[in-house]
Amino acid sequence: MKNKVGIFDFKVLYIYRNFVMKEKDLIRKWLDNALTDEELKAFKKLDAYDSYIKISDTSKKILPPSYDVTEELNEIQQHISQRTVSKNKSYLGILLRIAAVFVLGLGVYFFFANQDTQVNTLAGQKVNFELPDQTKVQLNALSEIVYNKKGWENNREVHLEGEAYFKVAKGKKFDVHTPLGVVTVLGTEFNVNQREGYFEVICYEGLVSVSYQQNTYRLPPGKGIELLSKKINEINTQDTTPSWIENKSIFKSKPYYLVLGELERQYDVVISSKNIDQHLLFTGNFVHSDIQMALESITIPMGLKYEINENLVTLYKQ
Repeated sequence: MKNKVGIFDFKVLYIYRNFVMKEKDLIRKWLDNALTDEELKAFKKLDAYDSYIKISDTSKKILPPSYDVTEELNEIQQHISQRTVSKNKSYLGILLRIAAVFVLGLGVYFFFANQDTQVNTLAGQKVNFELPDQTKVQLNALSEIVYNKKGWENNREVHLEGEAYFKVAKGKKFDVHTPLGVVTVLGTEFNVNQREGYFEVICYEGLVSVSYQQNTYRLPPGKGIELLSKKINEINTQDTTPSWIENKSIFKSKPYYLVLGELERQYDVVISSKNIDQHLLFTGNFVHSDIQMALESITIPMGLKYEINENLVTLYKQ
């Protein structure tokens, strides 16, 4: 009984395998369009025939894209060319920006290189500084010096308004320009004072040349000139430096208005005078460290009194 069942199972399996293999062969030949009439009839009797036909119809509707090698190559070359142009434009833009920054930098450099250097002092202030050639300058109160560092070695030149003491380093010609005259030296020590129509130059060492209205004055140490009321006067001194750098102002037969003006600058005050002749000559001095002592020094010899109200000083006769 067992043998009969085994033989039966084997026959069923054999028939199934033959059926599957026959179906595969039919499908393969159908795909290759190689079915005979008899095989086509057998294929149409398959249970999955309708499904195979639907798959075939759908696949025919899906067409592969056409591909033109020449056209595709042209498009690729055009794309590469556009990228190259874009890169070139990008590089050109970067180069233009760099060039613009470079030109701007040069402009800023030359702008600042050609700018003048200005040194100022306030009332009651004195400043010591050096010029590019190590020339030493001491600038008195309410004074100004302007110079240009560019080409300084070949053009040592300053413009002064006020008063300054110079210790000029040796070198080429050194010029001090003032509204009233030009002072020229090679290497020396001298003081220049230009205030309110007053012009004074004193040489302390070396040789100083002063030009005024087409006239030239050469000053050895201890000699000086002053321009007062449009008249040139000679000055003799035994001092080795100007007194103001030692915080004292000394006057020898100077108009009183010059004395008052200097005191205003040293103490940052305004002086009001009532019925006082400011053209009277004054000989004396005042210190820069004590305003009451300074006022007594300039009023007592002139027979005057004073009152202080904050930064206003009033002078009047006794």
